[in-house]
Amino acid sequence: MNALLISFLLSPFILFSAFAQVPLYEKMQSLTWKNRVIVIYVPEAGSKDFQKQKQILAEKTKGVRDRDLVVIECIGKTLSSEDRNYVARHFNHDLAEFGVWLVGKDGGTKLSETRPVTTEKFFSLIDAMPMRQSEMKRDGK
Repeated sequence: MNALLISFLLSPFILFSAFAQVPLYEKMQSLTWKNRVIVIYVPEAGSKDFQKQKQILAEKTKGVRDRDLVVIECIGKTLSSEDRNYVARHFNHDLAEFGVWLVGKDGGTKLSETRPVTTEKFFSLIDAMPMRQSEMKRDGK
């Protein structure tokens, strides 16, 4: 089973196949300039913080969709060594801990936390970004 899952929240499914054997680095590059990304990392799938973060995001699916967010779930125990190294280096993260990051459409890390993050925090940060301001203006929001 691939431990790296791409969730398009609001869809009743988690997308496995599109990125099944693609390294995390390549997945992230393919989303640059198209989507904002929330990366959730846990050492093991049973983590309470992992479940809480997924629940927080699932409760605000319209806001997630409106902000072009894609959620990538990384379960450390089953990640490839290449993907574990990417998480550790790219996000400067201790792989023994829960981690969540917001990555902007430009590929830059905008938020890094070791506890679950509220949608209010994600959304306020995103909505203050110049690119999001332009999107809202364009969409009449």
